[in-house]
Amino acid sequence: MKFTDTEAEVIAFLSERVDEPVSLRVPSPRPPIFARVWGSGGDGLNRVVDDVQLTIEAWAEDDADASALALRLRDLLLHESSALPLVRRVQATRPYFTPDPDTETPRYRFTVRLRVRAAR
Repeated sequence: MKFTDTEAEVIAFLSERVDEPVSLRVPSPRPPIFARVWGSGGDGLNRVVDDVQLTIEAWAEDDADASALALRLRDLLLHESSALPLVRRVQATRPYFTPDPDTETPRYRFTVRLRVRAAR
């Protein structure tokens, strides 16, 4: 049994469901609205179950669009995660406002914790 790349799987899952770009890094050139997903921690519970923590950011040109994208991404993970076959449980924080410190670009961030089973 081995664990899969949950980060890549969530990026693909979200990319299939929203029109905005979803990636690991801030794209260059930076689009007006996009989402960023990266692994930010977690715990290996045993040899077949991981709790994976991902941080998800929604960037946009205005606060309302950034907030709306963050809430949409969160809803997708909470309500459609059955499309991720190895995910057994999803928990997510509420998105919070944290503009980019260098550019003041509106950005909302939240974390999601996924209980993930290893692939056979």
